[in-house]
Amino acid sequence: MSDSEAAWKALPISAVGALYINGIQRFVRENLIAFFGAGTGFAVSDSLGWREFGLGAGLVLLAGLLVALIYHRRFRYRVDENSVRVRKGMFEQQELKVRFERVQNVGFSQPIYLRPLGLVRVTLETPGAAQTEVSLPGIASSEATALRDLISGAAVRQNHPQQAPDAETGIPDSHQAAFSASAADLFKYGMTSNQIWILLAVFGAPASNMVESRVSTWIDQLSASGLVDIEMLTSAPLLLAVLVGLLILSVALLLMVLSGLLAIVRFSGYRLVRETDRFKARFGLLDVREKSLKLSKLHGIETVQTAVGRLLGQWHAVGHQTGAVQYEQAINSDRRFLIPGVDDDCLDSVVDTLRGGRWEAPDWQGVHPRFRSMLWGRISSVFVLAALLLWSLLPGNVFWPPLAVLALNLLILGLVHLRWRRWGYAVDEHRMRIRSGLVGQKIVEFDLARCQQVRIDTSPYQRRHGLASLNIRLPHGEQAIPYLPQAVAHEIANLLLYRAESSTDHGL
Repeated sequence: MSDSEAAWKALPISAVGALYINGIQRFVRENLIAFFGAGTGFAVSDSLGWREFGLGAGLVLLAGLLVALIYHRRFRYRVDENSVRVRKGMFEQQELKVRFERVQNVGFSQPIYLRPLGLVRVTLETPGAAQTEVSLPGIASSEATALRDLISGAAVRQNHPQQAPDAETGIPDSHQAAFSASAADLFKYGMTSNQIWILLAVFGAPASNMVESRVSTWIDQLSASGLVDIEMLTSAPLLLAVLVGLLILSVALLLMVLSGLLAIVRFSGYRLVRETDRFKARFGLLDVREKSLKLSKLHGIETVQTAVGRLLGQWHAVGHQTGAVQYEQAINSDRRFLIPGVDDDCLDSVVDTLRGGRWEAPDWQGVHPRFRSMLWGRISSVFVLAALLLWSLLPGNVFWPPLAVLALNLLILGLVHLRWRRWGYAVDEHRMRIRSGLVGQKIVEFDLARCQQVRIDTSPYQRRHGLASLNIRLPHGEQAIPYLPQAVAHEIANLLLYRAESSTDHGL
């Protein structure tokens, strides 16, 4: 065997178990709807018994084990002087090569089943990739640490010696945390995060069936007890609506609590550490993870407070990287450098840590009131026409449908006002913040030198009133500020382009 071939390494034989479990999890996750359908068919079919079900499950598990063995046999990797190369594939072998300078995030993951084996899953993410480009599903923790330090350029420094691995997990730990989230903060983060909508999408249909069944049960119990006449209850739609509303609220609260518990499991023991040239975040209960981010790859700071988070005083922060998927498109993505469970008192400290110093930001500047009046006019026109149409079609003594439409119009106009008030920006000679939202808020902060492109848009309505909308393209996505005076929009655009062209310092 040549030296070149000898440099290729195989995964430890114990990694077969990790490949097997990962494959089963991925198969179930990608075919979740099919599993729900199969379970329903098994429950209602008389021709299928437990023997058939067990035989089918056994065949799937055996096939998964065979796939894991073949994948392990064909998986090879090597670490060169300035790159990592991976060969993998079941029938068609692929070879991937990633140079160290393109790696913007090195992630460690150690699920509970890898801890007894002393293995760590390593992922390497590069700009512009839609998913993780290189993944080593199970290598020794010492080798993973050496690879991370080699990629980050932080191996064995005189003034910053390598930290010892954690005694329990083997993943290196840091002694001083710039931020740590308590279990209570993580629980509140889970309640305020968008995970609840994911849970609602998964359990929405069963929950609606449960609500319908519970309402029917309550009606039958009240009718049988003689406390409420069934005819009176069915003829009182308001009372029935109140009962249904209470049940829906109970289900929503249950999902929020479940989301909070899942956040504790996922981010348990969260610690954020800033080292010389990178950030490190370490967290997880069943799956201990470590994510690192080079300072040179940090292109923006986003702080988010949802509507429920505003009630609980909770935020979360995101360190944006080049080519990372935007927040709205990556709610559940592991590619984000996420800092969960940040309360109002710790927010400035966390942002200062990511920024590398304190910024005395100028006062917020809002967008022009014509943004609000334009939306008010368009929305009111639609609703007034709809109310008039209903009034003309319904009998003369029925007034509540048109009035309900007009009441809904007033509610939407109030939301438009809140949206207009939330828009804002703050800019000085070097840095900018953009704020948006409705009840909650999102604040994106970046150096002006990070700007890649500026576009000024003007509609006929805006030109008539001397207004323009500013669109700023950043490495992680696009940010917009609507309805600025044209002179202000051009001034900010010129400043952005000047800083982008003249700046030689690309750190945040």
